[in-house]
Amino acid sequence: MQIIQTARVVFPATLPGTLPDPYGGRNASDCIGLYPKPGCGSEPVLSGDRGGSMQYATFGIMIAALVVIGVRIARSITKNDRARDEALGLND
Repeated sequence: MQIIQTARVVFPATLPGTLPDPYGGRNASDCIGLYPKPGCGSEPVLSGDRGGSMQYATFGIMIAALVVIGVRIARSITKNDRARDEALGLND
């Protein structure tokens, strides 16, 4: 039988001012709610944070996909209209 000893690590209590202020010195009630006021929050640190580069890239990809879908629909409609006009003999 083997006895395993574990050490208990006790962290010191954090003092006020040691953690960054998430509200930038503003009142917390100004920054919490459905529509927080400008200046609340923090700058994006990681690319996946709100306002980060991954969010802008995702937005760009979505817009590009919508443009591609729109072009494909427009081409399909034009092709079908030309085929219908040829079948009816309405070519210009």
